[in-house]
Amino acid sequence: MGCEIIERTIAGFQTVTLTDGETSITIVPKKGGDIISLRDEKTDTEFLWTSPQGLRADTPSKNFMDNYEGGWHECFPTGGPAMNYRGASIGEQGEVHASVWSVIDVSENQNEVSITLETTTTKTPFYLRKKITLRNRVSAIEIEEWVTNESSETLPVLWGHHPALGGNFLDAQCKIDALAKRVYSGALPENSETAQFAPEVSGVWPHLVNKRGELIDVSEVAGPESRTADMLFIDGFQEGWVAVTNRERKVGIALLFDPAMFSTMWFWQMYGGGTGYPWYGRAYTMALGPFTGALPDSPAANIDAVAGTRLIAGGETVHARLRVVLYRGIKGVGRITSDGVIVPRI
Repeated sequence: MGCEIIERTIAGFQTVTLTDGETSITIVPKKGGDIISLRDEKTDTEFLWTSPQGLRADTPSKNFMDNYEGGWHECFPTGGPAMNYRGASIGEQGEVHASVWSVIDVSENQNEVSITLETTTTKTPFYLRKKITLRNRVSAIEIEEWVTNESSETLPVLWGHHPALGGNFLDAQCKIDALAKRVYSGALPENSETAQFAPEVSGVWPHLVNKRGELIDVSEVAGPESRTADMLFIDGFQEGWVAVTNRERKVGIALLFDPAMFSTMWFWQMYGGGTGYPWYGRAYTMALGPFTGALPDSPAANIDAVAGTRLIAGGETVHARLRVVLYRGIKGVGRITSDGVIVPRI
């Protein structure tokens, strides 16, 4: 079987699936260009999480949490809490999660399929173009993106991607591998009562001291019975990759990124914690998302006060590339070459 593109309607949205019969990825252009499914068809493994409310065309507002179906969304030109952007009020997780992305090109042949989308932000002057490509029998997906500042001013962006893992992949048999130096904790005020770690605790990756003074290996994914919810960050990457392997199923997912562009990995843990709206203790997921900087403290409500933003000059176009590699038959990753070759952990 070669590559093909499948279009269908899901929950009132037109979706596009790229597949080669072994790997498939499903995109919702008119819902922020979100990726709602990432599957290894050979092992019947779904890697992405679906939130309790799921994908819905009848959501009550453009508020992020009201519309959050899980999966993989993009944060731009801000991420995290709502903030002031040079006089504009930008809601949680930025503008593009609520944008309609237009499909401007679809390419399909036996060896490769791709979709190219574009959108323009409304409160800020940015044009974004994104190309997602799947190649036959490679089990790898490439995401290329171009961001253009259409203004005459140099502007800051806190830019990142947020793939939330779940499906039948995520459980307590999962382990994270990364060649990084540091892990530290932030704050999720709405989940403070179920947080395992106090804010602003730092450790050498992958170890962090919890509120009880215990040294925890955070590369070991906890089960939903732990009832914890934390926001961590990983930085000091020696190589630009992170991998999560389910040791029982012997399947995994790796994300390759440029640490010069995306210096900080946001590590969102929702291991059955998270009380009140919107989770009510129903969420079991974790996200490892590459960002240009760390999550701002809630008092830092002004984009110019946020550390880790990237400046884009007026008229400048910035290019970024991410690669997703799905793999089978191993229990851990020692390293990943620049070509995306997985070297098993011994």
